[in-house]
Amino acid sequence: MGRGLRIARIFGIDVFIHPSWLLVFILVAWTLATSWFPADIYHWSAATTWTVAILSALLLFVSVLVHELAHSLVAKAQGIPVRSITLFLLGGVSTIGSEASSPGREALMAGAGPASSLVIGAVCLLGSRAVQSPSVAYAMLFYLGSVNLLLGVFNLLPGFPLDGGRVLRAFLWSVTHDFLKATRWAARAGNLFGMLLIAGGVLLALATSNVIEGFWFGLIGWMVMQASRSAVQQSRVEGRLDGVSVRQIMTLPPTWIPGDITLRKAAHDYFLALNARCLPVQDDYGRLEGVLCISDLQAVDQRAWGVDQVQDVMTPVGRLETASPDDPAQAVFHRLATSDADEIAVIEDGRFIGFVDRASVQRFLQIGGGHPRHYVAPRDTGTRPPPMPDDEPPQRPA
Repeated sequence: MGRGLRIARIFGIDVFIHPSWLLVFILVAWTLATSWFPADIYHWSAATTWTVAILSALLLFVSVLVHELAHSLVAKAQGIPVRSITLFLLGGVSTIGSEASSPGREALMAGAGPASSLVIGAVCLLGSRAVQSPSVAYAMLFYLGSVNLLLGVFNLLPGFPLDGGRVLRAFLWSVTHDFLKATRWAARAGNLFGMLLIAGGVLLALATSNVIEGFWFGLIGWMVMQASRSAVQQSRVEGRLDGVSVRQIMTLPPTWIPGDITLRKAAHDYFLALNARCLPVQDDYGRLEGVLCISDLQAVDQRAWGVDQVQDVMTPVGRLETASPDDPAQAVFHRLATSDADEIAVIEDGRFIGFVDRASVQRFLQIGGGHPRHYVAPRDTGTRPPPMPDDEPPQRPA
């Protein structure tokens, strides 16, 4: 899932809105304006009704942001880096640098989000009792209180990747002392829960003719199933990477690419010629300046490829995800799986020596044959990548 539009930076955490957020925002505002705030009770004008509906929808997503911030701040307090928060179709997601180091910390981090939603819900419902009914303040407070209580309770259900599923994983982790096994068991519970949601959505649509609510139940169930199955697959890969170092799985770059050539030349003379996915960008002294990937080329209109240069669109070295060749491959793969990075640059003694991406992990799993400790990739020789094709290697000025 791409990050989308960056809207804020809170407590050092970048907050993004995914394009799918706009769809659900419109649906929530429309539902509130046409169903939740009925005219026969509040007697508002159409303009007032829609204004209250839009403000309530915005405050709902502020509540979701607070929910995710609670997760993120507890993670940061544990020393876990938090890269971003993204609001999307069905809520929000925090992108963190690693998992918790113990079951207790995992449970604390998972429970922080639902706890914040339950607190917001209780405060809003108590506030609604303190104001006149019916009124704008009452309508908005009652709605936000009800939805936040529902959000908190729903997220506590024991189906991974819901927060309750993460609490379940923490419990299973404490019992089995095996994080990956606990993840698989909690994810299977999430898969079953997703199937029940889909079945419930179908029954709701058939029994009450409420197709919209049935659709939302089914959609949420499908999303939970997909996420739980992805978690199972990820845990299996991480299990096969146990005891493997980054040096064993990294991809050695076939060559380097200069930063002052056009994107068209880079595409045809390098990426197509070498069938490469990502290439390092280095200066004449062999220093890493950044990395250019096919995804960077695809993000630029091809009509500009003859003008824009590699250095204009590459990911500069200061923004690269990096790892050491002796880091555990398991942890680096987790970073790939939970971030938007296409690759992680491997740096040794200040020198770029290779990449780790999903393709390199897949290649290792295929070649390693499930016995990673018996597979050793060629070590870096300390030399620079091969020179550019059809060209002489640049010479260091005297």
